[in-house]
This record gives sequence, C-alpha cells and structure tokens, in this order.
Amino acid sequence: MAYELDIKAEAVLAHLAHLGVTLADATPLLTVWGQRVAKQARETARGRGGRRFWNDVARSVQVREVGPETVQVKAAHIAAAQKEFGGEIRPVNAKALTIPVSEEARGKRASEFESGGRKLFVLNLGKDTDTVGLLGYAERDGSFHALFVLRARVVQKAEPWWPTGAEILEMGYAEAERWAAKGVA
Repeated sequence: MAYELDIKAEAVLAHLAHLGVTLADATPLLTVWGQRVAKQARETARGRGGRRFWNDVARSVQVREVGPETVQVKAAHIAAAQKEFGGEIRPVNAKALTIPVSEEARGKRASEFESGGRKLFVLNLGKDTDTVGLLGYAERDGSFHALFVLRARVVQKAEPWWPTGAEILEMGYAEAERWAAKGVA
C-alpha cells in the first residue's frame, strides 16, 4: 500500500514567528520542507541496499500537494507502508505466497523455472496451517531441491525507512531558521 504523509506546518510557522518572521505565503517554505523530507526518505530507502526493491521505493517518493498550512509527501510504491509499519501479507491471486529458500530462487518467480524447462512440484509438509509446502524440482539423483516455501500468510516485521516525526519537525525548524537568516518574508 502506498504511504502518504500530511505534514502540518503550525509548529514551524510558530517557530518562524518566534524568530520574528511572518510569511505572507508559506507555500514556498512548505515546498522546500517537503522536498527535504522526501529527499531524506529516498536516501534512507536507497541505503537499505538490495537488488531493486528499495530503489523502486525511493523513486516513488515525491511531494504531492502543497497548501497554505500543509505539505503532502507520498511514497506511491505498493509496499511502502507495508515496509514502514509491517503486518500480515496474504496472497491475492494465488493459494500461497512463494518465499525463496534457495539462492537460485532469489529475485525470481516460480513460473520462470517452469518456462525454463524445469518441472516443479509441491512437497507437502504436514499440519502447519500457514505453511502449505515446499516448491522445487527433482535432482538427477532423485533428491528434492527446494526453491520456495509456500505460505498461506506471513507476518512481516516493520522496517521503518521514513523520517520520524521528530526528524521531520527538526527539518522544518532548520528550514524556518534558514529563511529567517535570509530575511525572507
């Protein structure tokens, strides 16, 4: 699910007023503040590494709307909120999730193995209600080579990557102080 953050400017505008600056139009300040938040979110996402996923998340972050008192920063990637907050994942168009358990399967879909000529089959594991089985293929010696564990659901732990509320507010205060130092009104 995408992640939208509405940043309210009330505290930062009050800080700016405390510094002796009143803005006729706060939109430019909010735009720059939103851009700083978006940049920090992108840098944190890219810093997570991985093959492609976190770069895709980073590219989806942008300042969406700027009003007189709020700025909205959004990560449009479908998994942005899932990564930030964690939670349960269930399959939508299949009976089970395919979770790679071998290096050979990482970054690939089960269908890629079958289209490559490997006949895959499911090895049932028994009574665990969340684990459906293992998906893999038979080696030449007859042994089973597992590629994916099949799960009815998984609970993903949170991997927060978005700036915290305190960090966002600090960016706003820093931007307000920069504007005050420049004498922008």
